[in-house]
Amino acid sequence: MPSAPQAIRPVWSRRPRILGMVFLTLTLAGCLIGGLTLRDYSSFQSYQFKQTPGLGFCGDIDRVFSAEISRDADGAMTFAHSILTVAGRDPTQCAGGVAAEQGCLRATAQATRQLSQQEADRVAAVFSNVKFHKNPDPICRELAVDPCLIERHSWGDTELSDYICGADRIGDEQKAQLRTLLTDLRFGG
Repeated sequence: MPSAPQAIRPVWSRRPRILGMVFLTLTLAGCLIGGLTLRDYSSFQSYQFKQTPGLGFCGDIDRVFSAEISRDADGAMTFAHSILTVAGRDPTQCAGGVAAEQGCLRATAQATRQLSQQEADRVAAVFSNVKFHKNPDPICRELAVDPCLIERHSWGDTELSDYICGADRIGDEQKAQLRTLLTDLRFGG
């Protein structure tokens, strides 16, 4: 007896093909979107943050410019950071600084301090759930993107940035969480 025409074959005989197509579609969608990867950096020994120039530099004097959090052998954490300050009003006279609209900006180290247990717990909580993309944003295939500022976060030898066209990049939500943490630590909260 001849086999049934394709259109009236039972669904169960087409299931492997349908499941394969669904899997392939989801896999491709994950690659194109640049799915999130989750890492736990809460057991870090050294964390560093820094702002670096992209095209030009648009540093903000109201934010932490660079920071380091280190963990001592006993688990205590130390926080050191710098902010940008206006060193002079003339951006053309800016040797060793960054020329900006406000004038010549220079990194100014702030007092290093030991974090309280509550602050250390918050650092560990934020660092235990770091989400990042392994691939550049798909828009980078179509456009050239050159930001004025790139924020870099390092836990030991692992570095993540907010550069949209880079691999291992944090998204806006994670960037906001890390910025809020550093700002709160700057002001002792």
